[in-house]
Amino acid sequence: MALSSSILVAGLGDRTCEFLIPTLLKEGYQTHVAVGLHPILERLHCAIDLMLLDLPSADEVAHLPTVRAASGATMIVIGPGRNARLVVRALELGADDYVQRPFRTDELLARVRAQLRRRNTQGSILVFGKLSLDPQGRRATYDGRALDLSAEEFALLSLLAARPGHLYPSEFLAQQVWGAARCADRDLLTSTVTRLRQLIEPDPELPTILVGSLERGYWLGGLTRELNREP
Repeated sequence: MALSSSILVAGLGDRTCEFLIPTLLKEGYQTHVAVGLHPILERLHCAIDLMLLDLPSADEVAHLPTVRAASGATMIVIGPGRNARLVVRALELGADDYVQRPFRTDELLARVRAQLRRRNTQGSILVFGKLSLDPQGRRATYDGRALDLSAEEFALLSLLAARPGHLYPSEFLAQQVWGAARCADRDLLTSTVTRLRQLIEPDPELPTILVGSLERGYWLGGLTRELNREP
């Protein structure tokens, strides 16, 4: 365990698990706090190794892809208990772990240590063939060449990379990257995907990395079994 690891204690409601802060500081972690979606996104511009994200209810789970796309930090969600569907949904949308309330502090700390060990061992660089993506450093390369991506292009690529092989509906991707006001602009998503394919695909007309279509949705990094079974 790296005692200098930086941890963000965050809340998607109007509060967060502030009682954890003295414990984390005692353990030797650099500890930060952010409450509310926009403060969290602002704080994630800085280097964070792990985020403890308080999920007040199932209503806020839709924000997880936005938070996931903003940073490559490990995300442990602390959320309501006795809701198996919510646990699965949170993991599908980018959480690395889910701790149900009420929880034991020693168990949570053990999960933090386990996630940091995994992070320190594996690193945070995502690789799909010749494409490498560093969500934390906000850098992308293809075949060793740095890619000059706009904020929207990087956000879209990071969102897809949060769960390789998972098909994301086009409407969902547009809303997460551009917001509700512009999510109906189909040309905007199409042009962004086209631009990314020109940068990362050996043959943009036959994509193998950024796969899918506007009607079907998009995914990154290969096909899942379910997709392989589709006609």
